[in-house]
Amino acid sequence: MEKYLQHYAEPETGQLDAAFTGRRWENVLVVPACNECADFLRAVPPCGGRSLLILIINESIAANRTVSQANEALAAAVQDGLKPVWQSAPETGLSLLHDARVPRDILLVDRFSAGLRLPAGSGVGLARKIGADLATRLIYQGNIRSRWIHCSDADVELPDTYFRFSNALQDPGSQYAALVYPYRHGDDPDRAENAAVILATQLYELSLRYYVAGMKFAGSPYAFHTIGSTMAVSAPHYAKVRGFPKREAGEDFYLLNKLAKVGTVFETTPGPDCEPIEIEARYSDRVPFGTGAAVNKINTLADPVTDFQFYDPTVFELLKYWLQCLPGIWQSQSSSLSSSTFTDHPGVHIDSHGRQHLLAGLRAIRTERALEHAFRQGKSSAQFMRQMHTWFDAFRTLKLIHFLRDSYLPTMPYAMLIKHRVFQQLLDDDTGLDTFHGQLRLRLQLD
Repeated sequence: MEKYLQHYAEPETGQLDAAFTGRRWENVLVVPACNECADFLRAVPPCGGRSLLILIINESIAANRTVSQANEALAAAVQDGLKPVWQSAPETGLSLLHDARVPRDILLVDRFSAGLRLPAGSGVGLARKIGADLATRLIYQGNIRSRWIHCSDADVELPDTYFRFSNALQDPGSQYAALVYPYRHGDDPDRAENAAVILATQLYELSLRYYVAGMKFAGSPYAFHTIGSTMAVSAPHYAKVRGFPKREAGEDFYLLNKLAKVGTVFETTPGPDCEPIEIEARYSDRVPFGTGAAVNKINTLADPVTDFQFYDPTVFELLKYWLQCLPGIWQSQSSSLSSSTFTDHPGVHIDSHGRQHLLAGLRAIRTERALEHAFRQGKSSAQFMRQMHTWFDAFRTLKLIHFLRDSYLPTMPYAMLIKHRVFQQLLDDDTGLDTFHGQLRLRLQLD
């Protein structure tokens, strides 16, 4: 953590000077906000003490005046009724505000004013990194008791139990690198913008849950949700992977992808001590891809239920088949891939056509080169497998799935998906997917 803060953290962390000596909080929550109203500043989740909200109000240098006005109004609303207790140099835009009404203080980060706006091409990734870097500094200094950097968004309502689960996992030597909290998208018609937004969001959530269930079915170590508003990150592990990438979108996917290589990404199970967070169903153009962009796109379809497309479930069967081949490849000590590389495994049979396309996809992502490296670095089966799972990560898995989609297994509509034998297997294996799918069918009034 010390090395990260010295060499890789954002410059704002250098402003947390002696004024913070003696200040203590139980937990920290990082929320980037752009073009939001102040409604998200709801009652703070109970945590047995004061928490710190690091709020990064941000906009790009290319933002229009409407966004700037919304950010100015949000900053004014945040400061209304709170007592300023510290402020950094004006050019760094940090203010610590004390709230006497609830057990929460706010570290407000101004990245929306003239001279402080985010550079083009960075967006929410940089905003999250600034906030998480500040949290890392405060954890390192002992200002925050918990080692967890909780990450969320302004469209999220946190349950009362939010901090309870992470507070029970404070072992500094733990291999847990990140926690992924259970979630649900809101479906209250009185709170959503309209019924079309709810339907589009539910279809997109089905695609997310289906994808993670497919990854679990395949035996991938990257089978977890990658939604920025649903995760908490261990500060030591965060420092080890050098923080959030400074991207306009997808920063959550890439950070969790890195964290899974240095520790365990743990998907929590809904329960009394870990209730789901609720994400608002809404239109959003804040990032170029992700939930908001997907919902916008789904709403342009003539018939979303018929026209929205899902991966063919067979791609997950091929993925499972490939991962099951790795122990045999180690035994062969050959980095060359050919049709003879693939042998049948219990419960999985792939025909010659499927093997041919799988082989082409693996070659397209240069798997043979990765195998050569894994054989050089891996002196045992376990080391070889670790090398391969580190290389064949969430990103390369997605590249292989997209290759198979484009060359062999085109996407399919919902009506075809739910009849597919592999999808039916996923419903049997994954109670979360099965429950959500049942609720969606009720919404669609299907038998």
